[in-house]
Amino acid sequence: MVMRVTGLASGMNIDEIVENMMKAQSIPLNKIKQQKTLLEWQRDSYREMNTLLLDFRSQLTNMKLSSFYRTRSIASTNEDIVSATVASGAGQSSYTISKISSLAVAESRMTNSGISKQSSNKVDTTKSLFTVQGAFANEMSWKQGSVESKSIVTKEGEPITLGLADGVQITDVENMTVEVNGKKYTVIDSGTPDSGEVNPKSGEVIVDKVSGELTFGDTIAANSTVKVNYVTDKKVENKTITKDTTQIQLKGALVAGQIKLSFKDGNGTSIELSDKPIEDNSKIGQIIDKGGNKFGEINYETGVITFNSEFSKYFPAETENSEEKPKLELTITSQQNYFSFGLTTHTSKGQIDEKFLIQGSESLNSVMSKVNNSKLGVTMFYDSYSDKVTMTRKETGVYNENGQEIEFTEGDFLTQVLGFQNVTPENSENYIEAKNATFTINGLETSRQSNTFSMNGVTFTLKKTTDEPVTINVNNDNDALYENIKSFVDKYNELVEKIEKKLSEPKYKDYLPLTDDEKEELSETQQEKWENMAKSGILRNDSILSGLITQMRTAIYSAVNQDDLDSAMKSLSAIGITTTADFTTAKLEINESKLKAAIEKDPNSIELLFNGTGATDGQKGVIQRLYDKVNATMDQLKERAGNSYSVNNQFTIGRQLDDLDDRIERFEDRLADLETRYYSQFTAMEQAIQKANSQAAYLAQFFQ
Repeated sequence: MVMRVTGLASGMNIDEIVENMMKAQSIPLNKIKQQKTLLEWQRDSYREMNTLLLDFRSQLTNMKLSSFYRTRSIASTNEDIVSATVASGAGQSSYTISKISSLAVAESRMTNSGISKQSSNKVDTTKSLFTVQGAFANEMSWKQGSVESKSIVTKEGEPITLGLADGVQITDVENMTVEVNGKKYTVIDSGTPDSGEVNPKSGEVIVDKVSGELTFGDTIAANSTVKVNYVTDKKVENKTITKDTTQIQLKGALVAGQIKLSFKDGNGTSIELSDKPIEDNSKIGQIIDKGGNKFGEINYETGVITFNSEFSKYFPAETENSEEKPKLELTITSQQNYFSFGLTTHTSKGQIDEKFLIQGSESLNSVMSKVNNSKLGVTMFYDSYSDKVTMTRKETGVYNENGQEIEFTEGDFLTQVLGFQNVTPENSENYIEAKNATFTINGLETSRQSNTFSMNGVTFTLKKTTDEPVTINVNNDNDALYENIKSFVDKYNELVEKIEKKLSEPKYKDYLPLTDDEKEELSETQQEKWENMAKSGILRNDSILSGLITQMRTAIYSAVNQDDLDSAMKSLSAIGITTTADFTTAKLEINESKLKAAIEKDPNSIELLFNGTGATDGQKGVIQRLYDKVNATMDQLKERAGNSYSVNNQFTIGRQLDDLDDRIERFEDRLADLETRYYSQFTAMEQAIQKANSQAAYLAQFFQ
């Protein structure tokens, strides 16, 4: 912005004079800007109409489906035994289920007896398993290591690795799990991995137990997600402590006698510490150095290390200028107690195998949650009253013809600690066998794995075994078809009303878009009222929209020529759908009794009248015609006004707006040059006046 100081010599308000002169020169520019605003309003109004047509076209798309016309109702002679629902489009039919021999049942397992050692001191399912292991009736066995999980997003050309710390290696490979984008791979530690591209069940991945690198038999694409659950022989953690540190937290359920700490003192000397249980099987251990000096205690159950003052002598000396407290960097090596188990289920998706690595710090509730949230499709829970655990497959029916639906495959936690058993004749009382539903329908004896099944668009639900025949009838639902047609007419009238309102909206020629100067003189409310008047009639008598109304009238009133169509039902007016008494509108109205009578007489002809197809417009049904007309109009509107994703050079109004923007830019450049010239001229005048004043003052001194 140019800063000018004017009028010092002449005393004239040069800025105001130039501003008024520029206002006069800006009148053509304001008209161009008003023209641009009108085009933008027109563009937005066209797009608003296109949105309405898009909504109406969605209604027409639904009406092009046979299910819109083939509405069905269904009735069962005994809902307490067999209930049923029907999908639109299902054929009219009748089914008799004469006998239901058995209902589908899901396999369920229960533990043989209570899982707690004492009924008065039952297992606390919320506490860590390592803490409450003594409360179980059966002894728990533990493995030692560190249970880990990692999610890796692969990158092109980079190895897939777990990034193991130095000196740490993978153990328990048989219970390691690897998934890539949800697909499971079999883990091996030697040989050559098979590809799962030929046989999805044979995909393998080989793991290097020392480096943690994974090599797949398949080619793994970049940006794939690899999820790995694995066990290492130990865990290495780095912790920072200061003199104020009294405790640090490790993972709980630690293995006694396997904790190592190391650090360097202020002189850089390496100091090594280890844990020593206070007594055999103690929950508490001492942290000591080689000389037997006690540095604190460790709780093996909780993983909390508590320090004493012995550490203070190893901290670097404090300096006066240091803002940070002296600290020590500890490296802590530890092992956890953990166990593993496996489960296999047979489901509608095939056989599913899952392996679980359970840390001793997890609770029984956590174990059950992991099982329930897995892909096994089972529900596992503990009942405190009976002190038993149950496991039930979510799906009913038989999927494993050769055996059990739930199998305990690996580990002894489920079978030994909780007391589940693979079924034998001796323990069948703790087992509910999976069964299929068997029944006779229309004389055919058949079976299903679920009590709810579908047949020819009808969904049946079996509720009881019975020898009593139950009949299910599928009939036309004429009331539903009437409501469907009525909803179409309402939607059509809504569209017509909005288009006709735009076409007949009054045009106020005296109300043009406000210029910036005019807006400054009006309040916000006055501006809004003015703008509404200026926008009114922006699409008055528009040729595209008025053409659509005419085309829709023709599509609705023209006869439909279909060979199978009842000769008395070849137009909408013949079935009771006509224009309203108001001749100024294209809205429709329904003669309810006449339309219902036509539906009752021949619903097939109703479908042909609305949805018949053909090569010519005369053969097409009303909906097919309307769809074509609306589609063509939407294309016209898009060609003229584009949409929210269009750029200006892709539609007519956009190209006109670009042209106006160019004209506005050129005009503003000319006005800027003109304003500069005006100021130059007034500056020259100021300089002349100043010179004249100086000469007058010089002459005046001779007359004093």
